[in-house]
Amino acid sequence: MQNIFTYGSLMFDPVWSRVVGGEYPSCPATLHGYQRFAVKGEEYPVAIPSSPESSIYGRLYLDVNPQDVQKLDDFEGEYYIRLRAPVICNTEEMLDADVYVLRPQYQHVASHTAWDVEHFRRVGIKAFMSRYQGFV
Repeated sequence: MQNIFTYGSLMFDPVWSRVVGGEYPSCPATLHGYQRFAVKGEEYPVAIPSSPESSIYGRLYLDVNPQDVQKLDDFEGEYYIRLRAPVICNTEEMLDADVYVLRPQYQHVASHTAWDVEHFRRVGIKAFMSRYQGFV
C-alpha cells in the first residue's frame, strides 16, 4: 500500500475515480521543494523539482493498493516518473508519499506558467475528461 500525492487532474474525484478501482481516504496536502507548471497546449500540469521554499498544494490519497498504483502509472504515462517525497497533510502530519514528477528529458513540454487549479475546476476538467485517451 502506498500514499499517492496528486497535484493536477487526479486531485479531482471525477478523474481519480475513472482511473482507480478502490476507494481511499484522502486529505489536502502540501509538497515542498517542487513547482507546478501547465503543460503547453494541455489542461494538466507537471511537477518539477525546485527550491526548498517552493511548494505545491494538492491531495494525498492514503494506502492505495498495488493494482491501483499500476493503473496510476499507466495513466501518467511516459512523461512522469514516480518518486518518493515527504508530504505534509492538513493535519500537519508528515507522511511519505509517491508523486509523479516530470522526467528531465521532457522538460520542453512544461510552460513557464503556473497551472491554474481554479481554471481547471471551472473549465479545464470538462475538456480534459472529453479528450483524454487514458480512460479508454
